[in-house]
Amino acid sequence: MPDSDTAIPSLRGARPKAALAAIIRALPTPSRSAVRAAIQALTGDRPSSDHDQDGPAPQGLIMGDIDLYWENSFPLIEGWVNDRWREHLKLLNDTQNRLGITGHIGEIGVFHGKLLIALAHLAQPGTKVTAIDVFDDQSKNIDGAGVGSLDQLTSNIDAHGPRSGLDYAFVKADSAALNAADILKLGQDRGPFRLFSVDGCHTAEHTLNDLLTAQDCLAPGGVIMLDDMFQAHWPGVTEAVGLFYSRYVPRVKPFLYCAHKMFFIGHGWHADFLRLWSEQFGQRPDAKLTQMYGNTFLSLFP
Repeated sequence: MPDSDTAIPSLRGARPKAALAAIIRALPTPSRSAVRAAIQALTGDRPSSDHDQDGPAPQGLIMGDIDLYWENSFPLIEGWVNDRWREHLKLLNDTQNRLGITGHIGEIGVFHGKLLIALAHLAQPGTKVTAIDVFDDQSKNIDGAGVGSLDQLTSNIDAHGPRSGLDYAFVKADSAALNAADILKLGQDRGPFRLFSVDGCHTAEHTLNDLLTAQDCLAPGGVIMLDDMFQAHWPGVTEAVGLFYSRYVPRVKPFLYCAHKMFFIGHGWHADFLRLWSEQFGQRPDAKLTQMYGNTFLSLFP
């Protein structure tokens, strides 16, 4: 018998997908994601969420919905993406849209696309989404930071990406081997980028090079997201940031650190973004305004 507080809906006349959605909605909220994930793993089909129905998908889903992705698909894709980043990605996207900041999406070091697809769900139709990785050429994966696969990435995009007119490109390359002409072409053909994730090879040399590449291709008001900052297993990333600020005069500053990810933005935008994040998150017990290399940022730790 069902629990007294769980009502089983009538399914008379319902089509299969809608019927399944009705059953899921009748479950206690904490159970819904696990049930959807199990059904998709077994059948390859994503059951309807509370926003779905048989027939055409709602407009919000066509354009991408990071919450639906995070709930339904996120657990199914292999990768290392912290759940705490979602609220910051959403606020970042909303803030850029409100301020009229435009541009495209890029990532160096995509693995199977867990974060790239999340970013794609924030994009408007027509946005260019660029993945740079050595993919299956593992001879160039010198630090072993994830064994990528282009086939797996494209399969995940097909299964879990937004069903809108995004322009994907997959650049198979060692990012440290990109020369000035390559970077110029990347910026002209695929940029400028409003969201650029750096999560490639974690040596100091590679990470420094990737930061410089991202900076050179960034749109005004664009944000660089650097993964594995202050991560004990990958000290090269933190070393690279030190080299970035000691050997160069960067055009970006950090405004947020959360769960080993550092967020950078151009000097002219830094004060506004720092103030916004401080207002939104600064009263949390894990929050502290701190400085590094003369730059003030909000640190949320652990």
